[in-house]
Amino acid sequence: MNRSGVPGVVAAAHPGLGGLATGVREGGPLSLAPLVGLPRLRALTAYPGTLADPLEIARRDGLEFLELAPEEWCVLLYAGAVPRGLSAAAIEVRGERNTLEIMDLANEVLVLRNRPPTTRTTIETDLGPVG
Repeated sequence: MNRSGVPGVVAAAHPGLGGLATGVREGGPLSLAPLVGLPRLRALTAYPGTLADPLEIARRDGLEFLELAPEEWCVLLYAGAVPRGLSAAAIEVRGERNTLEIMDLANEVLVLRNRPPTTRTTIETDLGPVG
């Protein structure tokens, strides 16, 4: 759903819907309420800032893949509302962000699924004179 696609969640919601992606769009944030009860919806990708209430994701049973901006992931994590059925997740990062903060966020999601956190390796070296 974006400027050149389906105009909204209500228009996209139907029993056969397997995946939904919100793209860059005009207008206010979207509600995911029309998606509750859709039996085949397994994947949701939300462009940063497009969701009216990220906690509506918690009412979506059956999600296996979820891609959100760091801010939306934080809302879900701190509310204990990350969908239990996720098999895969992605963090949508736009612009320059602190890489270590994004890794910390990813590790929080991994720990929820009893997965090992990502490994950090620091390499220090002298690259010689600049120029």
